[in-house]
Amino acid sequence: MAALLVGHGRECMTPPPGTKMMGYASRTEGAREVHDDLFVNAIALGDDGERIALLTYDVCHFDLAFAAEIKSALREATGLDAAHVALNTSHTHAGPVVGAWHAQRAAPDYQRAVIAKGVRALRAALEDLAQSAFSVGSAPVDIGCNRREMTPEGKIILGVNPDGPRLPEMTVWRFSRPAGPDVVLFSTAMHGTTLGGENLSISAEWMGAAVRCLEAESPEARYVFAQGCGANQNPYRQQATFELIEQHGRTAAAAVREALGGVRELRPLPLRCMMRELPLPLLDDESKTYPLPMHAVRIGEAILIGLGCEAFVQYALFGRSTSPAAETLVLGYTDGSAGYLPTADAYQTGGYETEANRHFPVGSPFAPRSEEIVKEAMQEMLEELVR
Repeated sequence: MAALLVGHGRECMTPPPGTKMMGYASRTEGAREVHDDLFVNAIALGDDGERIALLTYDVCHFDLAFAAEIKSALREATGLDAAHVALNTSHTHAGPVVGAWHAQRAAPDYQRAVIAKGVRALRAALEDLAQSAFSVGSAPVDIGCNRREMTPEGKIILGVNPDGPRLPEMTVWRFSRPAGPDVVLFSTAMHGTTLGGENLSISAEWMGAAVRCLEAESPEARYVFAQGCGANQNPYRQQATFELIEQHGRTAAAAVREALGGVRELRPLPLRCMMRELPLPLLDDESKTYPLPMHAVRIGEAILIGLGCEAFVQYALFGRSTSPAAETLVLGYTDGSAGYLPTADAYQTGGYETEANRHFPVGSPFAPRSEEIVKEAMQEMLEELVR
């Protein structure tokens, strides 16, 4: 009888001081120091024949070309093709440049290191495969809110909007392995921007602090963070300090523990995966398009779907509300990032997210009708995977 197999691998991928940092265009010098290490984690899934992997990286994001380069190296090393490997980045703004961003380019030596560490982590995860049960849970978490604040003058700024769309919930997927450490995937939708552009210390931000807190208290388990659709969500940052990062990490870790206390078991098989590229029209010229990756993985009664962009949280809310699966987790920053994906109504009020793509390789905001295209494709993929 087929059983779910799960393995985990982890490699440190901390860059050296002096490395260019990603996330704030105002920074003109490289990192001065390393505050805490960055890691790549690999979760391998298998049954009698199928092998699927999720790799998570403690960096801001990959451009599409570098994500494809990573996948090519993983395929050469392990035989897993692009559809069987999903890449997710944590979106820390205290990490290094790893691809094209504004006018900056990553150091080739560091890019090679990122690729090599991912290969090693995935190989370790495949060697670590062991029989596993599967359960899911959730709990409230409050470390930030919608950031699209409207000023009295009617201008949208990057501020605090507690009444805006948000998803203040921590989701956990636990893989319980009698023959090895449990593997816990946890996710919420929130930028890694506790620190501002003045920070010049490498850090995995609040997400890394949560992992450290969880594994210090439960060294018998491996915890892996995957970033949700947090394009319009910022952590509270009344004090842009590492103390606040640790506080957010403890709050997130407490939510993970609460969620684990109320998990429900799900059927873990079959394993299925699929990947698409959506040609989205551009605002500046709708006759032109730019590809947006979309990746989905079915684990029995649950589906993980990843969007290759900085997606507004409304896309996660939509996917969860319309999915036919018993459990659905929607991620952003998956298989690279094509740029910001606002909702159509955001263009009426404007704001940073509706213009930022001009600084990215895409060169233009997506046209407002892209929302309809993406949501329709999400529904199609979700429905196809549960057939």
